[in-house]
Amino acid sequence: MTPACALCGNDASAPWLRKGAWQYRLCISCSAVWLDPLPTDAWAEQFYDHGYFEGGGRGGYRDYLADEAQHQANARARIALARQYGAGPPGLWIDIGCAAGYTLAAARDAGFEICGVDLSPWAREVARKRFGLHVLSSLAQARQAHDERADVVSMFQVLEHMSDPLAALTQARGCLRAGGMLVIETWDRASLVARLFGRHWQQITPPSVAWLLDRKSINSALLRAGFETRDILATSKVVSAGWISGVLADKFPRSFAPVLARIARSRLGRVEMSYRLGDLVTVIGLARECPDELERRQNARQFSGSDHNS
Repeated sequence: MTPACALCGNDASAPWLRKGAWQYRLCISCSAVWLDPLPTDAWAEQFYDHGYFEGGGRGGYRDYLADEAQHQANARARIALARQYGAGPPGLWIDIGCAAGYTLAAARDAGFEICGVDLSPWAREVARKRFGLHVLSSLAQARQAHDERADVVSMFQVLEHMSDPLAALTQARGCLRAGGMLVIETWDRASLVARLFGRHWQQITPPSVAWLLDRKSINSALLRAGFETRDILATSKVVSAGWISGVLADKFPRSFAPVLARIARSRLGRVEMSYRLGDLVTVIGLARECPDELERRQNARQFSGSDHNS
């Protein structure tokens, strides 16, 4: 039986690419590409342990914390971009997939109330020790911890790793006030560099990357989850030469791995570079008004009107 696309529900799909034991499928309707079978949440919690952030391979990092200066620079840029689109303190900012908490800490420094969510016990512990952050393990816990609706919900390079992105986006909408901002950073499989590299594009790393999206599929998912897309723009980030060496070593292990590994461990590995190849995109979405919110607002207006007339 052909599996249905979890993003749009359409069951018309076709094999797209096989890499090792892993098969990606293409949705004919929304153009999303997903891993078949998709990883479960239980599998993901075990997969994203310290070995994902330290040691390389598995589509992860050789030394995530070694690039702290780059993470902090990217975090400040993310906050600045959201503020350009109208996000402002002191509202609540929820960061889903916050990892070690760099973006959360930057949002706190900018004056936002913050709440972090990450399923990785390693990441939650690092965020606590490094920044004094209390990071929750699920979005359901975040909703219980905060009575007020959030002004901003962010997902930076996390949506593509989720087993059910639509469910995550729908939950994010439930955390936001009407008009609140969704900020997503993800990868565009239809970008020029992705098409040029084909199966060697750095984001094709099963089973870590479960979804390969493009602007059409992203827009479709946001609409179904209760958002309107305000903008999708190509964005850049600061990376280290060591990070680039690690990516290349994973892609071409037989040819360059020894040399690249030495580069990553050397002083050269700490050199900063700007990654701006056009395949990384930032998505700005606005939460549409839900029926229950509309009803509450209408009731409030009626109540206010009856008081005024009495």
